[in-house]
Amino acid sequence: MQTDLSNFIHTIRGEMLTIYSEQDLIAAMRGAAEKDTDMKDYYWRSWYFARKRFTKEDQLLAMYLYDTKDHLISSYRYNSVTYPKDIYKAEYDDNSERVYDYVHGKRTDLMISGYHNSAAKKDIVRFVLKLHNYDADRNALGYLVCDINSAALTSIMAKYVDVEQVCLWLQPLNDRVIAMTGEASESQCRIQKQLAKVVQSHYKSGELEQEYDGNYLIQVSQENYNLEAFVLVSQSLLTATQKTLIRTLLIIMGAMILAIMVIVLFVSQWMTKPVEEMSSTITRIKDGETQLRVQPVGWSQELTTLGTEFNEMLDRMQVMAQEELQHKMLVERTEYKMLQAQINPHFLYNTLDTMSGIANAQNCPMVSGMCHSLSAIFRYSLNMTDELSTVQNEMAHVRNYLYVMDVRNGSTIAYDYQIDSDTLADQMPRICIQPVVENALTHGLRNVRRKDKKLLIRSEHVNENLVITVQDNGAGMDAESMNRLLDQNDMKRVESGISIGILNVNARLKRLFGEKYGLHIESTAGEGTTVTITVPAVSTENSGDMENV
Repeated sequence: MQTDLSNFIHTIRGEMLTIYSEQDLIAAMRGAAEKDTDMKDYYWRSWYFARKRFTKEDQLLAMYLYDTKDHLISSYRYNSVTYPKDIYKAEYDDNSERVYDYVHGKRTDLMISGYHNSAAKKDIVRFVLKLHNYDADRNALGYLVCDINSAALTSIMAKYVDVEQVCLWLQPLNDRVIAMTGEASESQCRIQKQLAKVVQSHYKSGELEQEYDGNYLIQVSQENYNLEAFVLVSQSLLTATQKTLIRTLLIIMGAMILAIMVIVLFVSQWMTKPVEEMSSTITRIKDGETQLRVQPVGWSQELTTLGTEFNEMLDRMQVMAQEELQHKMLVERTEYKMLQAQINPHFLYNTLDTMSGIANAQNCPMVSGMCHSLSAIFRYSLNMTDELSTVQNEMAHVRNYLYVMDVRNGSTIAYDYQIDSDTLADQMPRICIQPVVENALTHGLRNVRRKDKKLLIRSEHVNENLVITVQDNGAGMDAESMNRLLDQNDMKRVESGISIGILNVNARLKRLFGEKYGLHIESTAGEGTTVTITVPAVSTENSGDMENV
């Protein structure tokens, strides 16, 4: 109610202020304030202004515009018979004295007062607004008086009073009642009249008591206007209303608690369902259904990220398991092939040793040396006792191989060995250098003139790694494509036997030491090819088990 009343009063005040938009009228009033000016031409302006600015809901009954000397400039009357032409010339008490005191006093706020129009038999609410110049001096121009039917306020108040034994009224401080509603009892009417007289006399807001003969008084001030709202309520009604309110609050509280419980249950299920589904899926995966994946959904980004990362982890584990299986199968096949190759190797060793002895007896050192080198090659290649060997043993194996190739090809290649002595005891897998050297002889130097063929073998330490380089001056090759095959490390291609030497060595090195180790090829067309073998530099302390070949 307080808000509705305040809005209504604010609306009336705003409509009264629109008189400043009548610029010619305001200019004339400004001139009249400075010197005597005839304002007869503006007598009907209030009639036009009332029709244009005020609505039917405002229930405007009369309007009067005065200058600073209390001379009437213009007026509007809803009924010219029942409303005075000039408030200062009315035949009955229309509260004009209060208007005069306000206009010539120091108050600048909107005046709200009231009177009873005996001719119209209506209670009138009177609004008075002082008009000023909008300049630094704020000189007075006059004032505007609007009489509103109190029924407009009573209709607003009646919306909030729907029970008996309640009396509600509006009353400006030290003024008469301007609006009243409610079905009050006789005792309440008596108390209300007494209280209204107190407020009309020299009363200050908040001075009234709260209890009167079984009735409770509530008073609320309109902060922006000199107006008080009073409610006189039977205490029995308040008690009944309080009980009803308590029951209603308990019902509402119970309903809210039930609703909160339902919401909490729903939210709890909504929050825990993704976790439960994820847990169930993980359990099934643990039981062997490794093809399953969790649904990366949930109420938080963290839960979604967890599901996504878990699926990626499963994918990586599956790939690693497949790679491990491929490595295992490769090892098994290799071991099987080696076992086949080891069938009765001693017969071959003895035969070659016998041939070497016969050739030596027949004064054929070349044949004797060739048989000796072949025997050493076979012994080193078929010895599977230790997976790792040393750089020294590897180079001995390479020299035996190159001796056989020299006998075969007639010593057409110039060899350059740059073996760092610090690397001789370093460990590396068996038969890693010889396949690379063989590849250089077979492919790299194949089309080079016999007298121009060169082969460099170097070993050194670089950044805690053992680096072995095999370099030829051949025609070169497509290094980019070959490096791509080395990086892919396709086990099926290795097992197929295609480029078995290079790819097999690379696969074994990566399997033993990791993906960052292995072979790398650099080649320039017409200048040659360089194959680099990189493994961790690990030296053996006991070199007594090195093979003397």
